[in-house]
Amino acid sequence: MAYDPVKYKQDSMDSWNVRAHDYHSGWAGAGRGPFRSTKELVNAASISKDDFVLDVACGTGAVSKEAHSRLGPAGRLVGIDFARGALKIAKENVPAGHFIEMDAERIGLRASFDRVLCQYALMFFPDPVRVLSELRSLMKKGGLFAAVVHGTAQGVPYFSTIMEPVLKRIPDIRPQGTPTVHRFGDPEDLKNALVAAGFTDISVKKFVFDYDAGRFSDYWSDYMATTASAIRARIEAKGERTVSEIRAESEEKAQKFMENGAIRFPWDVLVATAANR
Repeated sequence: MAYDPVKYKQDSMDSWNVRAHDYHSGWAGAGRGPFRSTKELVNAASISKDDFVLDVACGTGAVSKEAHSRLGPAGRLVGIDFARGALKIAKENVPAGHFIEMDAERIGLRASFDRVLCQYALMFFPDPVRVLSELRSLMKKGGLFAAVVHGTAQGVPYFSTIMEPVLKRIPDIRPQGTPTVHRFGDPEDLKNALVAAGFTDISVKKFVFDYDAGRFSDYWSDYMATTASAIRARIEAKGERTVSEIRAESEEKAQKFMENGAIRFPWDVLVATAANR
């Protein structure tokens, strides 16, 4: 099965439209685990009260809300996302923001921004350097871009504890070339993408947060319903025996993160800033 970026994007859009509410209430809006990065991202952007801010792939508006709180009466915020269900929540959370249904790879804006923010989306763009280059063209000279991405598979065991057993048994679970959550987990890969897009003064800082996943049964149910939603049908199609093997190995791997019967995962994230000189 070949990787089709158009189908990949459509599937992603459909998935986010369905998952937006749970994503916001359980993760982004609640500031749980990796979403403690929201304040770190906005802090790194050094937003001034009169800035014109763009939140790319804004989702349900967690970053938009934090960024807007830093603006004064003359400041403005625009959020774009391709998922209508997520934008509906963003508009409710930040009534004073301007939210537009728009694909980050086909930006139709003709504006000039002081700050551009992007949380947990850069790694999923089929052509991230093209997106970054387009974003830079929308920034004022001296403007600042700030993004946050997930760390490596080793640094984010929430993902790898289940995904590694899945890949062991179903290595072609996703078409080769499909963007992965760890795409920019190596700081050098993130820096190289920013350099290729023409940014300068690049800084990448690592943060380590904790995520309480509950009992293993809670973690398994949550992962399969959210993170693995796009591939769950293919996993289950392999039959009960394969699913049981994946679950058993995942539970064994999760033991080293157990504290009093509950799982506490460390979670590496990278916060990058880059200037448009």
